[in-house]
Amino acid sequence: MQQVCLLTVASLFVTSAQCKTPGLQTRITDRALEYATEVALDILSKQVTGQQIPDQHGQSGDVKFDITGMNVKQFTKPSSRVSLIQNVGLSWSTSGTGLAIHGDFKYKYRKGIIKISDHGSFDLKANGINFQVKIEIGMDGTGRPTMKAVGCSCNVGSADIKFHGGAACIYNLFSGQLENKLKDMVGGGNGLLCKQLNTLIDVNGMKSLQKLPVTVQIAKRFLLDYRFLSKPSFQTKFMETYHRGEVYWNAVPVDAPFAAPPLLKSSDTSRMMYIWLSDYVFNTMSYNALKYNQLQYNVTNKDLPSGVLNTTCPQSTCIGKIIKAIGTKFPNTTVMLYMKSTSMPNMTAQNGSTVVNASGDIVFFAQQPGGKYTYFLTLSATMSTTISLMIENEKVFAKVLKLPISVTVKDSKIPVSSEGLNFIVKGIVSVFVEPKLNELGAAGFPLPVINSVHFTNTQLTVAKDTLLIATDLKYSG
Repeated sequence: MQQVCLLTVASLFVTSAQCKTPGLQTRITDRALEYATEVALDILSKQVTGQQIPDQHGQSGDVKFDITGMNVKQFTKPSSRVSLIQNVGLSWSTSGTGLAIHGDFKYKYRKGIIKISDHGSFDLKANGINFQVKIEIGMDGTGRPTMKAVGCSCNVGSADIKFHGGAACIYNLFSGQLENKLKDMVGGGNGLLCKQLNTLIDVNGMKSLQKLPVTVQIAKRFLLDYRFLSKPSFQTKFMETYHRGEVYWNAVPVDAPFAAPPLLKSSDTSRMMYIWLSDYVFNTMSYNALKYNQLQYNVTNKDLPSGVLNTTCPQSTCIGKIIKAIGTKFPNTTVMLYMKSTSMPNMTAQNGSTVVNASGDIVFFAQQPGGKYTYFLTLSATMSTTISLMIENEKVFAKVLKLPISVTVKDSKIPVSSEGLNFIVKGIVSVFVEPKLNELGAAGFPLPVINSVHFTNTQLTVAKDTLLIATDLKYSG
């Protein structure tokens, strides 16, 4: 993964027009690409330095020579530029690369009856090396990003060779041919540098992209889908992608029966990367959670402070004392609350605030001898939960700020007071529901970023139906 910073960073974030509205959109700017090329050149330098070069054999006039044991001793970083090509991808060009190569030689000179042979070593310095390669970025049939190197070219400005050992007058007979051979080996579309670049993109890059988390399991039941909706789109200053941004039921991945709302428009390019996350992502998860009966729970005494759901108690903080009709009707037992959502919890982001509206029923049962339960009360409950959001470790985290709840009696077999019911329910929400929600929020919602790319200088904006993350990037490979 370390070999492909430019390529993975660039290919992670791409966009184009499509029929389906995205749940997630990303933008990677030219600032990020320039940063990525610097990292990529460091990686390329490590790859090229120490690289073995195939042996060469040749003849120049009366001299036959063999060049063996060649390897690159030094790689001088060039100046670099990356530009975006509309509907294609990236163009990466450099100028001023330098290489130092060391190797061994032996030669045989024969002219008439004169025979001379010798061996030694040499050092070659190649300067003014320029290369250019296009990187096509797209997607395959499964929605994963793809990349391919196209049209790599490389030329060597000059080469200077210095021999060690032997007769200088003989070297002059074949040094020019040897310099040209080595220049051809380094430069050209099939030379050393282009081969390394093609491997970097086509092999290492694609291998790294296979590790990109385009689908993520959540709680072993849900599947978060970040696959691309379309091929990349490239503008002068940035490139973008649209992603599905939908959460499915893992066993039955079917689209939700509603579309993602339009995302916030922005032309900002001052940061390296932008991520637009629609509230559609959360809402598709809550849709499937409701559909597959995940939003229901039996609350018993084990979930609450000691004895709150007892019907008989010496103190005044149990349900049987607070609502006397329960204690009278069902003495010396406990109550179980069956809590279930009756409609899909809906998240709405707007004007710096994020609110989740939910409604459901709270059904009361009294435990009877033998483990049976007797129904006696149903409450309708509505909640409007305000949450705060934060970005850390490339995840979105949430925390409950306010959790007001109101209840009304939907059905009752006993006389009850609304004051007592609200006291009990608010207590249960405070000590059970809110901690459970914060526990879920603390688990974090993963964003589509590879492990070696990290956020820095990050800003989160909450706008209509959109969480907009603006951040710079740091590569830690």
